[in-house]
Amino acid sequence: MDPHSAAQAGGDDYDPFLQHVEQSPRWDPLAATPDVDLPASPPQPPRVAFASGGPYPPAGADTPSSSVGLGIESADQARFPGYHAIVSRDSFQQDSAPGTPSAPQPANEPSKSTFQTFQRQEYTLSSPDTAPYYGYYPHPHGDAVSPNGPRGPRWARLTRSRAWMMLSGGWPMYITFLLGFGFAVGHHGFYSRLDGKPADDQIRMMRFGNLLSYAAKASFVATVMFSYRQQVWVTAIRNVLRLRTIDGLFAALEEPVALFNWEFLKKAPVNFSLAVLAWLFPLVVILIPAALTVAPLTETVDGQCFGVRTLNFDAEKSKNWRTTDRINGYRSISLSYYNSTVSNSDSMVDTPFNDTFFDYWTGISNQLDLVSARSVLTGAVVPRRDVALETCGAGWNCSYTISFQAPGYKCDEKARNQSLDADIPGLPFDRSLLSPVGNYSYVAKTMLGEYYSPQVDVQIGGAPKSKPPYPHNLGAFRTEPELWIGYVEYKGPGRPPENRSSENWNTSLEAVIFRCDHYLTNYTVQFNHTYSQQATTVLKRDYLRPIINTTYIPDKNANDGTLDNTTAVPESNFVFPIDFENYRVTAAYHSLGLTMRRYLDGNVQYVPFAMIAGDLAKTALLDTESYLPVPGLMEQVQLLYENITLSLLSYPQFVVVAWAALPTNHSGVSNSTDPALAYPCVRTRVANAYVFNRRDLWLFYAIAIALAFAAVVLGTAALGQNDFHVRDTHVSSVVAATRAPCLDGLPWKASKWGEVPREILDTPLGYGIVAEPGPNGTPAATAMAGALGSPVVVSGKVYYGFAPKEVLERTRVATFGPGRHQRRSRFSAWSFKPWHRDEGGQGF
Repeated sequence: MDPHSAAQAGGDDYDPFLQHVEQSPRWDPLAATPDVDLPASPPQPPRVAFASGGPYPPAGADTPSSSVGLGIESADQARFPGYHAIVSRDSFQQDSAPGTPSAPQPANEPSKSTFQTFQRQEYTLSSPDTAPYYGYYPHPHGDAVSPNGPRGPRWARLTRSRAWMMLSGGWPMYITFLLGFGFAVGHHGFYSRLDGKPADDQIRMMRFGNLLSYAAKASFVATVMFSYRQQVWVTAIRNVLRLRTIDGLFAALEEPVALFNWEFLKKAPVNFSLAVLAWLFPLVVILIPAALTVAPLTETVDGQCFGVRTLNFDAEKSKNWRTTDRINGYRSISLSYYNSTVSNSDSMVDTPFNDTFFDYWTGISNQLDLVSARSVLTGAVVPRRDVALETCGAGWNCSYTISFQAPGYKCDEKARNQSLDADIPGLPFDRSLLSPVGNYSYVAKTMLGEYYSPQVDVQIGGAPKSKPPYPHNLGAFRTEPELWIGYVEYKGPGRPPENRSSENWNTSLEAVIFRCDHYLTNYTVQFNHTYSQQATTVLKRDYLRPIINTTYIPDKNANDGTLDNTTAVPESNFVFPIDFENYRVTAAYHSLGLTMRRYLDGNVQYVPFAMIAGDLAKTALLDTESYLPVPGLMEQVQLLYENITLSLLSYPQFVVVAWAALPTNHSGVSNSTDPALAYPCVRTRVANAYVFNRRDLWLFYAIAIALAFAAVVLGTAALGQNDFHVRDTHVSSVVAATRAPCLDGLPWKASKWGEVPREILDTPLGYGIVAEPGPNGTPAATAMAGALGSPVVVSGKVYYGFAPKEVLERTRVATFGPGRHQRRSRFSAWSFKPWHRDEGGQGF
């Protein structure tokens, strides 16, 4: 059916222009500004139908290039083959409405490119019954004429896809979002690398962290700004706003005061939110770097320490007082002193011992006496001078564990009550001496069976005055004295009672008796060096065997030719000087035990007055205020002996002090950096280090990323409503959107400062089609059906931009007819549908 027949069939309501526009899904009267630089094909000689009607071009006629938008040539014909335009261009590059005639062009004038003047053209399809096309819509035979097949080339189909249009249009927004996310991940990686490291070059590291947070913030702000610019035009198209609100809409990213506008918040909530977000994003630079702080932390390293020493009493076996053993220039010292049966035996180094020539123990060495006294008086292990520096290294603390065999006292509690009525075998003192029955708070017998020195009458130098043969037991270690200790513990609150008249005398004082035997013990001890302080902890003690496995028999004379009246059984377990290696080790054990026993022997009278017999007051075992022993005395006695033993390490000249890495090697005084002497240890130091709070970093970054992603969604939605054409807020775009002549009718005032009158700022403006009236006063975009149904087109210009509300409304009525206003979805700002689609999917 031809148009005229259709007009007759449709009656007066038939409007071929509106019919084809409504059926054309691609014509966007408010389309985004295309690229001005795209070349235009030279026009072919057209077949023109003017307003009065005329023949349509034959099928297959070539169509010229045309333009839409803000007076710039459309790129859609290049992007979408098979589409045609109904808006032509005048000689001033001004888009014209359908049917607007332009100045005639001489037939003999050569064709022009982009600035070529065209007249509106109407085309027909191959079928004479097909109505003409107006606007952008698919050519029914576009696929048939494609040189690459029914659907065109693959690249053309790809560029027509919605995904491609979305990516090609919004790629700056997507790239900046991904860059911001990448900088956030890089920031996390940088801080993770610094976490726990020494806080060196803090300013430089902090600045680099600030740089990463700034880069992330700048990327996210760029994302928000891109989305905001797209939403600006969507908001302008969808709303009629006062000019001052439009000012704020375009200036909100630079002027925060523009946000203080109720209309802005009410009619442009998306823009308002994005603008506020852009202003808040700099907080990222402030909050996120705080995730890295500097704090004093303990750095722990499993490494090697030099200078770690241990005890090896077997070294006493080969120690001969006649030789001067030197290690690094220092003499090695034994724990014991010896006499010899032969005077002036200094030269008898290689002479083997026999019944007439041997050494026998005579006392503890002065160096051992000194070390033990220091330990007893301080109640602690005596550290070696500069031990932490020598062992751990400058600026470091360290800890290590050593194991060795040394003497120790194994103690057992024998009785605990007030009256001690039960019989205790071997108890060498009267238990009734202890309070509350007696007057004493402490009674100890620690020297029973002690080696007697001198063993015989000796001459100067220690040789016996008598001639051989010497007594069989001369110099023999017959037994190790047992420690029998009784003491009183106070069990009440407050101060202990001072006399028998106190109410709690019988109830608060409790007598305890225990016994200790000298044992060879396997120790495991942990050393901790912190700054200049040394702390020792006995982790484990295993009692192996008695030092001398005999039983002391009190009150029995030995009568063996010596001055030592100690009797013990069996005699086969005596340790004799002829067995010199075993004898020397036993002598070392005995000397060490004697250093403590002599401090413990004695008693302390509690009432009616305090009095101390012995050297207990020199130890930390007695409370000198109350004159009661410390609670848990048995454990404290064991600890006291262990402190004396470990204090031997403070005097490296002792022959028993050896390297922990090589226990068979004497250590001497000097330190060694020989790798063979390095000993495993844990080195620690307290220093300022970086502390990375991952939770704080990602708490703020997660919020920033989520908000930036929301901006991406809104920006993509705006692109979809702008038909995936990127809009900007450049001055040129604003100028193009404000060139409609109807704006000249506003009450402008001359101002060299660009001041705008208040009444103009309060003028409502909208964005859309502004049609300039033609010669007969009819808008150029008007298309009406004539009496015979033929289209009637009137001359005039069409602008796309801002105009007063009444001008836009008249244009819409004139263009689309009464009752044919555009309907927009209330939720179109959030959808990906072009804004000019209504709920039913129909366009203009």
